[in-house]
Amino acid sequence: MPRNELIAGLDLGTTKACCVAAEVDERGQPVIVGVGVSPSRGIRRGNVVDIEATTRAVEDAVNRASQQCGMPILSVYVGVTGEHIQSMNSRGVAAITHPDHEITEADRRRVLEQSRVIVIPPDRSVLHAIPRSYSVDGQEGIREPVGMCGSRLEVETHIVTGSQTFLLNVEKCVARAQLALKEMVLEPLATAYAVVTEAERDLGVCVLDIGGGTTDIAVLADGEITHSAVIPVGGNHVTNDIAQLLRVTTDEAERIKLHYGSALPGQVGDTESVELTQIGRTGSRPFRRRALCEIIEARMQELLHMVKKELLRAGCLEAMTSGLVLTGGGSLLHGVQQCAGDILRVPVRLGTPSGVGGLHDAVAEPMFSTAVGLIHYALRSEEAARSAAPKGGIPGFLKWLKVFRPG
Repeated sequence: MPRNELIAGLDLGTTKACCVAAEVDERGQPVIVGVGVSPSRGIRRGNVVDIEATTRAVEDAVNRASQQCGMPILSVYVGVTGEHIQSMNSRGVAAITHPDHEITEADRRRVLEQSRVIVIPPDRSVLHAIPRSYSVDGQEGIREPVGMCGSRLEVETHIVTGSQTFLLNVEKCVARAQLALKEMVLEPLATAYAVVTEAERDLGVCVLDIGGGTTDIAVLADGEITHSAVIPVGGNHVTNDIAQLLRVTTDEAERIKLHYGSALPGQVGDTESVELTQIGRTGSRPFRRRALCEIIEARMQELLHMVKKELLRAGCLEAMTSGLVLTGGGSLLHGVQQCAGDILRVPVRLGTPSGVGGLHDAVAEPMFSTAVGLIHYALRSEEAARSAAPKGGIPGFLKWLKVFRPG
C-alpha cells in the first residue's frame, strides 16, 4: 500500500460501530490518524436486523474518524462475525508437470483453487480460504513452496463461510453510507493481527474476543490460523441477566455491571452494597454486591464452558502452548481473566492493540482490537497481492483470499 494512502477498518458490533483510519509511514507501518465510535442499534449477535440503523451507525463512525484525520474515507475493510459463520479445513493437491519440476506462483494458485472446491449449501459463500501449510512430495510443514522442486504439491487450507444474506446486508449498509467495500474479513482473524505476538502465533495461542453479542474464537499455531468459531453469547447477555433478575433498566444494569460487577463473587465482602433504581420504584435502594457478582459469575462461567467445549471438539486445547489472549470490551469486566484461567487451565493475558503509531493511546483498549486488526490485515493482504501478482496480471492473492461480491 503506497505511503500516505488512507486505509480504514470498520468493526460492526452489537453495541458499537468503530472506525479506525490509518496512513502508512516510510517503514510500511500503520499510523493511526482518526478514530470514530458510534452506538449501534441495528446489529444483534453479529447479524444485521435493521438496515437503516446500521447504515446510520456506519456513517456516524466513519464521519467521526474522517473529521479527526481531516481526510475523506472512501473505502473500508469490514469485520464480520455472527452465528452464521462456519469454518472447516480442506486439502488441495496439484501435480507439477514442468520439465524442471520447479514450483511456480501459478502452481500455488492452482493448488489453492483446488482446496476451495468444497460442497457448501447454495445460501452460503466462501469468505476466506487461508493456507495453513504446504507439503511437497510428502514433505510437510512447508510455508513457502515457490521455487522448490517436486512433482506433487499439497496444501492444507482453512475455509471460512458465511450466510450470503448476511454478507449482502453488510454490503448494502456500506454502500448506502457511500463507501466502497474493500473486503469483508472474519473478525477473530483480524483481531489476532492486533493482539497476538509472532512467538505466540508460532507456539500456539487462542484469541478470545468477548463482544457485546458474540464471543469470537481464533486458534493459531505454526504461524497460521487453524480453527475459528463464534459463540452467540457476549457481554450484553450479562447485562440482560442483571436487568431481568434485579428489575432494572438495561442502562442501569450496564452501569452497575461496569462499576461494581465482578466474575469473582468470592472476592467481594459480605457487607458491600450497590445503590440501584428499580423499575416502578422511586429513589434508589441498596442491594448486596455479592449477589450482583453471582449473577455475573453464572453467565461468564457458562460462556467460558461453551468456549472450552468448542476448543475440545476441535482438538485445539492442547495446542494452545502460549495460552489464551483475552480481548474485546467484555474482557475488561473484573475477574474474567482469572475465571478463564480457572476453567480452561491455561495462562491468560489481556490483549490490547499493538504495532501502530500516531494516535496509539486513542486505540489502546481491547474494544479497538478488531478495528486495529483490520488495518494490519489490510497491509498484509495488499503486500501479499503485490508479491503474488504476475507482471501485467491480476494479483494472484485475490484469486484465493476471496471475499463475497454479490452481483
